[in-house]
Amino acid sequence: MYPSHQGAQDGRLAVPSQQHFGSGQQAPTSAISSFVTYAKAIQDLDKKNFPDEYAGHSDRIRELEPLLRAHGILDVMQIRNPDIAALLGQ
Repeated sequence: MYPSHQGAQDGRLAVPSQQHFGSGQQAPTSAISSFVTYAKAIQDLDKKNFPDEYAGHSDRIRELEPLLRAHGILDVMQIRNPDIAALLGQ
């Protein structure tokens, strides 16, 4: 007699909150946000004084590249920082 989810009593269906992606996948907007975050961080980071952080951010940018390419983001975005462009093979 009790509804299984909120809204069932008045005939509304529950709306999924977001599209679900498999493990290791991100939504395109999340990938863009992550890319911008790491790109800005690496841009302001001194490679010689913080080599571990620089390497970690570089690895993360490389991990995001296939997703950015798959969604065509790198086709419409110009990377102005030569170090970041080199990480993406541009």
